Parts: sequence; C-alpha cells; structure tokens
Amino acid sequence: MDGLFAQIAALDEQLRALPMGAELEAVPLIVRRGELVALLGASPVPAEHYAALETVRESTGALQDRYGHIRRLLATEIGESGSHRQFLETLADSLEPVATGGRLLA
Repeated sequence: MDGLFAQIAALDEQLRALPMGAELEAVPLIVRRGELVALLGASPVPAEHYAALETVRESTGALQDRYGHIRRLLATEIGESGSHRQFLETLADSLEPVATGGRLLA
C-alpha cells in the first residue's frame, strides 16, 4: 500500500509542476492518478495509513481547484458525444475527492 501512496504522490508532484496552459498534458497523469486511487479504494485502508490517506484527500482538493476546468476545455476541443462523453465522465470521476474514514472510496 505504501507503493500506491508513493505513486500517487509522484503523480501529484508532476501535476503541480506542469505550467499553466499545459492542461492537456495533464490528462494522462490525471487518468493514471484516478486508476491508482481506485486501487486504494478496492480494499480497506489500515489505520497506520490514515495520514497518507489524508494527504491524498488534500491533494485531490488542490488538484480539483487547479484542473477542474479541464472537462470544459476537453468538451470544447473534442465535443461531448459518444465515447468522448464517456471519457470526459471518467476524467471527471478521477478528480472526485476521496472519502475519509476507514475505507477509501474512489
């Protein structure tokens, strides 16, 4: 589980380091982050990982503030029909805040 938290932290660092205007470069990083958060949500988080879980939650909020507009940007670029709509919904889901408590829900 420590490895998952480390991977998420590394992605968060990459996302924070991207310059403004490079939002489209963030898309694959955001998607990967969402996949890792989903892995965390697949099983209960032990109590010794609550501090790391709180860090992920806080980072998720900060990333939502910075990249929450990317769904609108992508909708403008590629439209919201068919598989594009599903992709955009998946992207939005990956930016959802994580739950707190004994279990992480992606």
